Amino acid sequence: MRYFRQIQRHGVFLGGLLLASLSWLALQLLAAPWLQALEERTGDWAWAWTAEHTQERRLVVVDIDERSLSEIGPWPWPRATQARLVEQLAQLGARQQILDVVFTTPRPDDAALAQAIAQHQPVLAQVFALEQGGTPSVGQLAGGLDWPTCPAPFGQAQGYLANTAALLSQPPLGSGSPSTTPMSVGHITPRIARDGILRHQPAIICMGSRAYPALALAALMHAGAEPRLSLQRGHWLQAPWLLTGNPVLGAVPLNEQGDVRIPWRLHPDSFISFSAADVLAGRIPPPLVAGAWVLVGSSAFGLNDTIATPFGGAVSGLQAHAQLLMALMDGRVPATPRAAPLLQALAALCGVALLYALMHPAVLPQHGPVSHRMAARARRVPIYLLPVAGAGIALLLWLLHGVLHTVGGLWLGWTAPVLLVLLAGMYLGVLAHAQSRLDRDRLYAHLSSYLPAPVAAALALQRPSSAIEAQTRQVSVLFADIRNFSAYCEARPPEEAAAVLHAFFAAATRVVQGHGGVIEAFQGDAILAVWNGDLRHGDTASSTNHARQALQAAIELLHTVQGVLPDPAPAGLEPLSLGVGVETGPAMTGSFGLASRRTHMVMGRTVTIASRLVEMTADLSHPILVGEGLAAQVGGAGLQSMGTFLLDGMRVPHHIYAHPLDAELHAH
Repeated sequence: MRYFRQIQRHGVFLGGLLLASLSWLALQLLAAPWLQALEERTGDWAWAWTAEHTQERRLVVVDIDERSLSEIGPWPWPRATQARLVEQLAQLGARQQILDVVFTTPRPDDAALAQAIAQHQPVLAQVFALEQGGTPSVGQLAGGLDWPTCPAPFGQAQGYLANTAALLSQPPLGSGSPSTTPMSVGHITPRIARDGILRHQPAIICMGSRAYPALALAALMHAGAEPRLSLQRGHWLQAPWLLTGNPVLGAVPLNEQGDVRIPWRLHPDSFISFSAADVLAGRIPPPLVAGAWVLVGSSAFGLNDTIATPFGGAVSGLQAHAQLLMALMDGRVPATPRAAPLLQALAALCGVALLYALMHPAVLPQHGPVSHRMAARARRVPIYLLPVAGAGIALLLWLLHGVLHTVGGLWLGWTAPVLLVLLAGMYLGVLAHAQSRLDRDRLYAHLSSYLPAPVAAALALQRPSSAIEAQTRQVSVLFADIRNFSAYCEARPPEEAAAVLHAFFAAATRVVQGHGGVIEAFQGDAILAVWNGDLRHGDTASSTNHARQALQAAIELLHTVQGVLPDPAPAGLEPLSLGVGVETGPAMTGSFGLASRRTHMVMGRTVTIASRLVEMTADLSHPILVGEGLAAQVGGAGLQSMGTFLLDGMRVPHHIYAHPLDAELHAH
C-alpha cells in the first residue's frame, strides 16, 4: 500500500508538471511581449528601490537649464558663448568635457567654437535615425572606428544629424596647419522600449560600412592611450558580444542586437549638477570641477531629449549618459550570458525539485526511538499550501534575479522560471486536492461500510477526539440472530458458513435501509439495527413512525431470509432459523473510547430488552417478539400478547408481544 501511495503521488507530481509545462509554453507563445515588458518593468522597480545615494565627484553635470536660458538668452546661443563655456570649464580644471549637444547648422561665428574644440578636445555628439525611419543626413559624421566594415550585430542607420564640418577641421590656436588629432565623437541615439523607458543604447551604429561608437564609449576611448575597439564573441557564461581592446573600457558586454544595457545604479541626486549660467558667470568654485569629467547637456523644456527612466517619466537624456559613463568607468555594465536560457531552466528545475521535496519528504530510517520520532515528523506539505509554496519559491527566484542584476551585474531573466514554478505549484495543489478528495470519498465509502453512514459522514468532517460524544434518544431497535448457526459452523466448511453469513448480512442491510433504519453493528451471526439514532439531527421522526418502520422491517426480514438460509438443513443439523426482537425506548447512542481507538454503539435498557427477546423466540415459538415500548407506540394493533416475563438480567418483568404473521411465515 505504501508503494501504491508513492506511485500515486508521483503520478500527481508528473501530471501537475506536465500541465504546468503546457500552460507555460502556451503563455510563452501567446504573451511573450507582455512577459518581456513585465520582466523589464520589475527590473526598473529594482533599480529604483536599490539606487545608491552617493556623492559622485568623478563626473559633473553642467545643465543648460531654464535659468541659463533666462540669464544668457534663448537657444541656440551664439557659438562664441558656447566656446566661452568650453573655455571656462577648461579653466576650472575639467579633466575631460563631453558635450551632449549637436551643432548641425553652420553659423557665422563657428570659428570661435572650432578653436575651443580644437584646443581642448571635448567629446562631441551626433545622432542617428536608427528606428525612426529615414531622415535627411545633416552635418559631417566623425569618430568612426578603424574597422574595415561594420559587423552584423549592429543596426544600420537611415540618416543622421551631425556637427557642421566647420567645427571638426579647425587647427588649434597658434598652429599654422589643420589639426591631425582625430576628433572624438559619439552618438547619442537611444533604444526606446515599447513602454517608452530607456533601458538600452546601441553601442555601435553602422552608417554604410563605417561603425560609430556611443558617446560614453567615445569618451572612455578618448581618455585612453590607445583609442581602439575590437568585437569578439563571448563564451557561454559571458555576454553574446564583447567590445574589447581598450584598457580603459575593459570588456563591454553587449546583447545579441549589439546594445549595452544601461545600469540605473546611481540615484540622480548622486550627481553634482551646475547651471551653465553659473559656469559662464564664474560662480563655480574650481575645486568642485578640477580633475572631474564634465557632461554638458540641456534639461530646459523643448531643448533636451526627454526620456523616461526608472526614476521618472520625463528627465533629461543626460541621465542615461551619466549612468553609462559611471558604469563603464567601474566595469559594472549588466550582462546577459549566452547561457541565460540554460540558467533559467536550471533555476526552474531547482524550484520544481523543491516542490517535489515538499510533496515527497525523504524517508528516514526507522531504527531506534529517536529515528522513529524523526521519521514520524517527516510529513508532506498540506495540499492547500502547495500553491503558497510555489508562490514562495517563485518569489525567491525573483528576488535572486533582482540581487544578481542590481548587485552582481547579471541579467538572467526571471519570468520563465518564476512562471513555471507558479504554474507547477498551482496545478500540483489542484491535482493533489482532487486526489485527496478522491481518497476521502473512497475512505468514506469504506468507512460507511463498517459504520453507520451518518456516523461515517460525521467522522469524515471532524478531528479525532477522546471525549464521549453521545446522547440519549428515543429509538427503535431491531435485534436479529440466526439460531443454530454455531452448530452449523462447526459441521460445515468455513467457506460455506461465511457465504451464508454474507448472504444474511446483505439481505438484512437491504431490508433495514429500505425501511429507514441503520445497521448499527454486525455481532457474530446477529445484527443490530437502529431507527432515529442519528446524532446530527434531532428527533425528526415520531416514535410511532420509527416504531412501525422497525416492526415492518422485522416482518420483511423474516420473509426475506426464507430464501437465504439453507433449507432444508444439511443432514444431522438443526435447521437454521431467525429470531428477531424489536423494542422502542430510550437509548444512548454515540462514540466512545480514546481518539486512537474508538467505537460507535447504541447501549441501554432498550437494546438489552431487544437482545433478550431474541433469546426467548425459541421458547415461545415465535420468531418475532415485540417489547411493550414498541407495542405501546403502534397501539397493539395486530400484536398478540404473550404475557409478562422476567427477562434474563432484568429486575422488572416486561410484557411481551408477538406478531401473528410471523408464526405463519415461520411455519411456512
